[in-house]
Amino acid sequence: MAILDSVRCPADLRALDERELLPLAAELRETILRTAAQNGGHFASNLGTVELTVAIHRVFDTPEERVLFDVGHQAYAHKLLTGRADRFGTLRRRGGISGFTNRDESPYDTVTAGHSGSSLSVAAGIAESERLKGSGRWTVAVVGDGSFTNGMIYEALNAVAGTDLRLCIVLNDNSMSISKNVGGLSRHLSLIRTSTRYFSFKLHVKRFFSRVPGIGGGLVRGARAVRDFIKRTTGAETFFEKLGLEYIGPVDGHDLDRLIHVFEEAKTKATPVVVHCVTKKGCGYPDAEAHPERYHSVGPFDAETGIPDTPPKLSHTTFTRTAGEVLTDLAAADETVAAITAAMTDGCGLGDFASRFPDRFFDVGIAEEHAVALAGGLAIGGMRPFAVMYATFAQRVFDQMWHDVALQHAGVTLVESHAGLVPGDGVTHQGIYDAALFSRIPGIEIWSPDSEDALRDALLHAHERMAEGAPDAPRNPVIVRYPKGAACPAEGTWTARGTWRSADFGDPAAARRAVLLTYGRLRAQAVDAARLAVGDCPGWRITVLCLERIVPFPGPADGPEGEEFRGLVTHADRVLFAEEGIRSGGVGEALAASDWMKGKAVSVRAIGEEDAFVPHGTLEEVMRYVRLDGESLSAWIGEELT
Repeated sequence: MAILDSVRCPADLRALDERELLPLAAELRETILRTAAQNGGHFASNLGTVELTVAIHRVFDTPEERVLFDVGHQAYAHKLLTGRADRFGTLRRRGGISGFTNRDESPYDTVTAGHSGSSLSVAAGIAESERLKGSGRWTVAVVGDGSFTNGMIYEALNAVAGTDLRLCIVLNDNSMSISKNVGGLSRHLSLIRTSTRYFSFKLHVKRFFSRVPGIGGGLVRGARAVRDFIKRTTGAETFFEKLGLEYIGPVDGHDLDRLIHVFEEAKTKATPVVVHCVTKKGCGYPDAEAHPERYHSVGPFDAETGIPDTPPKLSHTTFTRTAGEVLTDLAAADETVAAITAAMTDGCGLGDFASRFPDRFFDVGIAEEHAVALAGGLAIGGMRPFAVMYATFAQRVFDQMWHDVALQHAGVTLVESHAGLVPGDGVTHQGIYDAALFSRIPGIEIWSPDSEDALRDALLHAHERMAEGAPDAPRNPVIVRYPKGAACPAEGTWTARGTWRSADFGDPAAARRAVLLTYGRLRAQAVDAARLAVGDCPGWRITVLCLERIVPFPGPADGPEGEEFRGLVTHADRVLFAEEGIRSGGVGEALAASDWMKGKAVSVRAIGEEDAFVPHGTLEEVMRYVRLDGESLSAWIGEELT
């Protein structure tokens, strides 16, 4: 029987003989490989945390002593060791276990975590609660080095330094987030990594002195005092020690025996302690070790060769690739164009831009707030910046878009990939909140193109907006948002009308007319729904209006096309609005509240509060879950028109 079969909880792991731990780690790595090859998922980062996770659960009394992972996608081994091995084959599938830590899934998952940088603040709060209860329990935060570019980490470090919290901060240092790590801390950690001989020597000295009968403890304390004096006077203290934190490391994050001893040492400390573990992303799978960025998040692939099950065709175009190409072309033609991203160079299609225009490309690490404020400063200085990030992470930058961009009348374009529903990654990665959030910023334009050509046009328009007038002329921000993957074709004869397009379905001579408004990728589902609905609703003609610019609505400022849009909507017998975003504060509700609608009723189908935390699954499954698939929309239209 495999050792993993006997581990139903960490208590079983702690009962194993030491000789069984390395074979267990090998079984965990093989299970992760087999499952990721079948289901896809975050692969390289999880291969890098196998021994680390085994050691943590071996030393700390989980779940009473709680463990947080930042970010939650590095917790596959944790899931396997905490009672989910028999369900691990359902990873990322509808109704199966999540690819991230999830509180609703297991008491061992302390938080539901998909974003980076917040774990240490939460862990500090938990550790404070344990201190107030007098429990003596430790709290462990496993934080990737990429997360140390996020400002919240430093706010938390500043708060916990000098306290007596039982808090173990595990720095999982693999030199990577998704893109290669950047910045001063990354360089500092690189210097520390070269000092592994010093740490090994220190550990051996401590063990040697400890064995001396009677005076061993005093010798260890004396050696420690000498060490601290030398480090202070020579400036050799680490950043963490200068803050007043205990620091242990660096330690080989794949040496299981060493890790266990280090965590045991950490638990002897009377203050928060940083344990610096150097790991290799993709450890145990040679191709992933050589190309960790390629194996960060994968679709199904052949476990033996690493070849994807469905290799991308050279002619295949996605929204992400199109955006990268357009921004690169703009930079080639305009030396004031700059691009900023937050550790997502390749994920946002900016690899070519970065290589061709390195002086105008800024990867700030996992620091979305800094990215947008930086863009604001670039714009004030006369540049034309595009800040590019996933829509789910753009939720973090509302204040910067309001205060550092819009309030300054700075010409910044926020480019949001993965807008709308994001299937496999689930609840933490849905890009369904941004339109409702940012639409409240005065003067903002939001574009949600439904095709690669429309995306190209929207980005060119944003560049033109930034280039209008004198270099220091006031400008309002623009957001261009688009979904993951490629566009879904929407059939029908479409008439372009500037910022919107239309198509009619049903009998042209029908006595009654309904308009169905939508935007973005949902155009394809709206067309399917309209085709089905007209067959069940005799006497109705349905006009689908697809908005390219969703804020502000087309109007007099857009000329005849804007007047035509408002006439179609206000003169319709029924007005329906379907959107791939949240209902509360969304675009549909904004239409219903518009003065020019003169109180005309609008029926909105969007993602309501009861469904706002959308789970993982295929795109078709999550569309059905929120009732935005063609069949569900058709049934809704039928109910509204009868």
